[in-house]
Amino acid sequence: MQEITAAIDVGTTKICALMAAIEHDGLGNLGLRVLGEGHVPSRGIRRGVVVNVAEASAAIGEAVEKCEAEAGRHMLKANVGIAGSHIATLNSSGVSPVDRRNGITTADMQRALEGARAVALPQNQEVIHTIARHWTVDGQREIHHPQGMTAYRLEVDAHIVTGSSTAISNLVQCVTKHDIDIDGLVLEPLASNAAVLSPEERRMGVAVVDMGGGTTDIAVFRDDGLCSTQVLDLGGNHLTNDIAMALSTPFDTAESIKVRYGHVVPERVAADEAIWATVFGEKAERSFSRRFMCTVLEARAGEMFEIIRDKLEESGDYKRLPAGLVLTGGSSQLQGMVELGRGILQMPVRVGAPQTTLPITGLSRMLQSPTYATTVGLLLWGLREDGDQVQRRFQAGEAPGGPGNGAQWWLRARSVFRYLLPG
Repeated sequence: MQEITAAIDVGTTKICALMAAIEHDGLGNLGLRVLGEGHVPSRGIRRGVVVNVAEASAAIGEAVEKCEAEAGRHMLKANVGIAGSHIATLNSSGVSPVDRRNGITTADMQRALEGARAVALPQNQEVIHTIARHWTVDGQREIHHPQGMTAYRLEVDAHIVTGSSTAISNLVQCVTKHDIDIDGLVLEPLASNAAVLSPEERRMGVAVVDMGGGTTDIAVFRDDGLCSTQVLDLGGNHLTNDIAMALSTPFDTAESIKVRYGHVVPERVAADEAIWATVFGEKAERSFSRRFMCTVLEARAGEMFEIIRDKLEESGDYKRLPAGLVLTGGSSQLQGMVELGRGILQMPVRVGAPQTTLPITGLSRMLQSPTYATTVGLLLWGLREDGDQVQRRFQAGEAPGGPGNGAQWWLRARSVFRYLLPG
């Protein structure tokens, strides 16, 4: 039976649904083949949070229906992206005794993570992720993969991601209304990293900055693991709103102007270049200086980068990012973002789109954009999670080469996505 994984990215500006088949070749390599995609403008979502259940649910349903029609099958389960200013994080530790005769098992690792997870949380907050940053084996620190090691005591330093129970419940309701089970809620910058980062960047030290419509999400990776996450209540819609206020123009008109003419380095725009836009209370369009509009964008984008710098300094990560920042999300495509970011942050900055080296076939040109990095990353998250089912099936004797080769096949296949995601 063919294994299927699906993803639903519920954003402030768009909702995207994807379905893919988990495939393998005779060499033991796991990969994905996109079967269908569906995307619609977002409704009922503000700053990454559901504010109107009926509208959000209807928009999710439309995206899913389009995806199902293209794939020719129903979506039964999916990994769902989550973001918003309600997200909070903390670090915690857990301990588990180990039977030295058997070495460290997955059960030992799970017990340690459960210990780290047992932290006091504010009212109306619940855990979304418990992610191992690194392990300590009998006092030996900075162990990344302890399974199989001989030891008496296993400790884990874990990163805990929490969210508002109300916000989570509303999002779950919007998805499950369409008879779709949620495999997992995935913090969006965690998903994005799988699609845009190289193993070397993740090892050396890098921050993924997902510039969405309602929020900007930051995830810092170092030594192949997640170090910290933050969610800023600031996004592309703030840029659009600034233009709307400055030009006295409707929001939709301002968004169109931003996408078509926006640049966050005004000096790159001719001083005499004009743009035309409809303003409130007037039937005819009015001309405006494009450079003036760009100075409005520069001010807000500069503020965003300054806040990012401040947050990285607060977490102690600012001077530990030799690979710099990788920008994703729709706002990352605004002209001049890389140049402005490099100037303010004084570190490498690039725009990250889903990489061509990913084990995914069938990605449309649209999905290869930074705007859809989270959506593609959610599929890769599903590849890791649903890989457990593939493991069981192939260990039962369905692996390439016939019965008895399942375990060996799985060991080879696991390496394909072992380093795609933290945890």
